[in-house]
Amino acid sequence: MFSAHDITGLICPMITPFGPQGAIDPPAMRGLADFLLARGVDVLFPCGTTGEGMLLDLTERRRLAETVVEHAAGRAPVMIHTGCITTADTIALTRHAKSCGATAASVITPYFHALDDDSLFEHFRAVAASVPDFPIFLYAFPANARNNISPDLVKRLRAAAPNIVGMKSSNSDMLRFQEYLKAGGEKFIVLCGVDGLMLPALAVGAKGQVSGNANVFPELFADLRRAFFAGDMETARAKQRTINEVRGVLKDGLHPAYFKAALEMRGVHCGRVRPPMRALSPQELGAMRSALSELGLFNGGDGSPSLGKTEPARGKESQV
Repeated sequence: MFSAHDITGLICPMITPFGPQGAIDPPAMRGLADFLLARGVDVLFPCGTTGEGMLLDLTERRRLAETVVEHAAGRAPVMIHTGCITTADTIALTRHAKSCGATAASVITPYFHALDDDSLFEHFRAVAASVPDFPIFLYAFPANARNNISPDLVKRLRAAAPNIVGMKSSNSDMLRFQEYLKAGGEKFIVLCGVDGLMLPALAVGAKGQVSGNANVFPELFADLRRAFFAGDMETARAKQRTINEVRGVLKDGLHPAYFKAALEMRGVHCGRVRPPMRALSPQELGAMRSALSELGLFNGGDGSPSLGKTEPARGKESQV
């Protein structure tokens, strides 16, 4: 049985496979989960930004959560993204995450409308109070959600809601990341959501990396983490440099079609993206394949993976 303190290590915000008619493809989602768990991912994290979660209706998000929890079958913790634009919908999905057997929920700030700290406090407090014995992770992604989470807000929420146990920071400000570590206290689990900062985040105390790019190349992130905890900084820095190159080629997940197309090249079928997002053009596909081959990540022109199978990186060194 997993607990909040197992939400550490390499955490993958899973893409969502869609079938030809645009519906969620559960068999493909199960295949993706197996691919990730076999290659170093420690925690599965569906229904988030990378998973086009804001383009899914509530019924689809429930079904997706159930599919991943059932298929994980105790092999790994599952954190469900439950954040919505309204408090009521967020509470409904968070209660469902608990009832379907997830380990924890991650809740992004409500998006579009500008909200002050008092509004955000009441929102997160209400969500946490609706599932008082279920772990909640705050989710700060100001570039997409407009609203940010301040260190002072973290302090207030930690005092008001004991089941708010951690947060994901998708903020490129490393000073702010360290402020979150201080504001949350010793047992607060702060996760880095910026792949370009994985190594420096580990150095200052991040408990895990939430990596969209790990959908495609989980081995790189698992290897970086393993090298860091082994004290092999030369390898860790080399892996970070490769990750930075991959981020550029795959557009860092801002357009999930890149992730899905690259996974197809690795033999993992994930289908289309959901409109209004579009598929890649033949020119974009060709450029991506060439760039990944130049990085040594694919052999030849058929897209065969040159990366081997990597066992999960979790060990004594990666535990909270």
